[in-house]
Amino acid sequence: MNQEAYQNQSAADIEARYRTLSLRLGGVMLVFFVAFTVFSVLVGIVIPLLTDLMPHPYGVVVYELLYGVLYALCFAAPAFCFYLFARRDKDYQPLDLSFSLPRHVPLYIFVAIAVVSAAGYVNSYLLDLISFDILPDLVSVGTGATTNVELVLMVFTMAIVPGFIEELLFRGVILKNMLPFGRTTAVVASAFLFGVMHQNPAQFFYTTVAGLVLGYIYVHTRSLWCTVIIHMCNNFLAVVYTVLGERLSPEIHPVVVLWIELFVFVLGGACAVYLILRTRRTGAEVKRDGAFGHALATDAEYTDLPLPLSRRVKLFFSAPMIIFLVLAALEMAALLLLNMVL
Repeated sequence: MNQEAYQNQSAADIEARYRTLSLRLGGVMLVFFVAFTVFSVLVGIVIPLLTDLMPHPYGVVVYELLYGVLYALCFAAPAFCFYLFARRDKDYQPLDLSFSLPRHVPLYIFVAIAVVSAAGYVNSYLLDLISFDILPDLVSVGTGATTNVELVLMVFTMAIVPGFIEELLFRGVILKNMLPFGRTTAVVASAFLFGVMHQNPAQFFYTTVAGLVLGYIYVHTRSLWCTVIIHMCNNFLAVVYTVLGERLSPEIHPVVVLWIELFVFVLGGACAVYLILRTRRTGAEVKRDGAFGHALATDAEYTDLPLPLSRRVKLFFSAPMIIFLVLAALEMAALLLLNMVL
């Protein structure tokens, strides 16, 4: 649908389109919840029973590979369901996996990781403030890598697979299909669902901020691969912290982590200043149509449709979406209760 066709739509037509999209997104998140529940049972109970029978390290290798594949299916299944729901809709925004990157990808990476790391510190402070001492295991990255083979598998299951498959669903499908109703609406809604998706009350603030950062970068670069690379790098840094915690002495470990974090913050801040100054030098035209030297085309995909914010918010919480949010909240409450009991 072109720009003129968008402008000629009535308010009722626009609201009907948004309502349909909200219903589909709610259905997609319900599919995700079911898939993730099955995944949790398989990796928590079924697969360990099978892999424990295998000699070391084959059992570990098989477990990690199955973990990565099943985790990917948790996100691929809802993305495919959305395609089935909407493929014949003239307004459907198809997934774009064409490899395109903005010129300043390294700068985006350092800025994004710095912002997300800062959110991690705020998240930790909030947990301490409300005395969430019952959640240490929920916040941890993993059990640690004891061998080089396990380290490679850890990078696969914690950085490569999540970095790609989570971006595919939340930026490539959800955010992109919400863009016609406004960039802010698309970024905030996809980030909110990204935070809820983790079903971890101790990580909600952190993951939601990460979703906002990734969504903003996707909107201003139109490159799914840019956010995939950023997501992978951020998760890889978490793997590095885990390995350092295991392989360094208790005295050296915090010092090394501190220097890494200082490096990330300083470099990220410098990159942010450069990008901001560069944007200002390009003048008002680029400020209006894009950011950071990558112009945003004024095509239909990025057109704000005239739907009031109050209606967008109300219609977003469709019946399937409310069911998903209630189920996710119940699961998070169960995790809290389980940790209190144990």
